Amino acid sequence: MGNGFQKASRVMYFLATGVLMLFALVFIGVAAYSVFHSLLLLDIEATTHGLLDGVGMIVLAIAVFEIAKYLYEEELEHDRELRHADEARRTLTKFLTTIIIAASLEGLVLVFEARTSQMSDMVYPAILLMVIVFMVLGLGLYQLISRRAETIDPKEGDS
Repeated sequence: MGNGFQKASRVMYFLATGVLMLFALVFIGVAAYSVFHSLLLLDIEATTHGLLDGVGMIVLAIAVFEIAKYLYEEELEHDRELRHADEARRTLTKFLTTIIIAASLEGLVLVFEARTSQMSDMVYPAILLMVIVFMVLGLGLYQLISRRAETIDPKEGDS
């Protein structure tokens, strides 16, 4: 029974990886379409918005691709349960950094959109940017704590 479950699990990870990679390609296609469509409008504001949306979509595509790559490498290629703490920290840091960049770009787009409207429209972009700051601080704290935990020798506490 365990072997059958393992095979089913591998098939699910393989399908999820493939679908996520397909989604990443679609996001890149949507980004290219958005940019080219905005360039054809010959309007500087529409072009700026289209370019920022395109960059945001590409960053999102990279984030989705990173998840697919992680699933492939960790669940299909290596098929290992336990990971070293430094590997987990690097993977999580890379993934969160991609999310922070994507969210930052979204916040930037929203600030540019809100600048031409009422001041009350700046509330959501400001909150989003504050959340991004907390994400960066949280990531920094996580790295600090996990690096310190990696340097602790568990054999020292046994004496």
